[in-house]
Amino acid sequence: MPLLHQVEERLHQTWEASRRRQYSILSRFVAEAERAGGVVREAVDPQAVGFSIAALAKAQGITLCQATDPDLARDLNLEAALIEAGISLATGPSPDGIVHAGMGVTRATAGVAETGSILVHLDEVDARLLSMLPEIHVALLYLDTVVDSLEEGLLLTRYLILRSSLLGRPSYCSWVTGPSRTADIERVLTIGVHGPRQLHIFVLPPMGKGIGS
Repeated sequence: MPLLHQVEERLHQTWEASRRRQYSILSRFVAEAERAGGVVREAVDPQAVGFSIAALAKAQGITLCQATDPDLARDLNLEAALIEAGISLATGPSPDGIVHAGMGVTRATAGVAETGSILVHLDEVDARLLSMLPEIHVALLYLDTVVDSLEEGLLLTRYLILRSSLLGRPSYCSWVTGPSRTADIERVLTIGVHGPRQLHIFVLPPMGKGIGS
């Protein structure tokens, strides 16, 4: 318990420092995320994000989109937006949906400006697979959960693991930097072999609860 409290206090200090510089940190995050092949959009109104996602899905010929949970779909007005675009929506645990979904929509726990990475912390197997199996991964990231350095990102990862361990739960954290890529075959860079071909990150207004809340 003392160790968790120590890490939590350091994490709170990190969040306070990052919050004071959040727009400069965001600029660095956007530059690095796009350098890694991701697409970053800043969203003023979360309710409008659903229509942006629907437009993206329609342009890519997606017929089924799956979100990690009903609350996420509701917060983004996603169901109404997809229906208007003629696209089906699945939410929550749905193995059949994952097999056929062309787009997976998840929350990101944090972003790391130094590398343009996002941290995805999802313990349910079906939820985790939504960031790995569909051709397109859409991640929702709150502005005030973007930290500056790898060191700060690793501190958050440590906190999440310690907290889950204390609660007797497994903890699965994924660091995602751009779309999936490999150069294992004859050193030729190939996108999408081990995961999504596209990563789209929507940056939402500050959550106001602190990193890891």
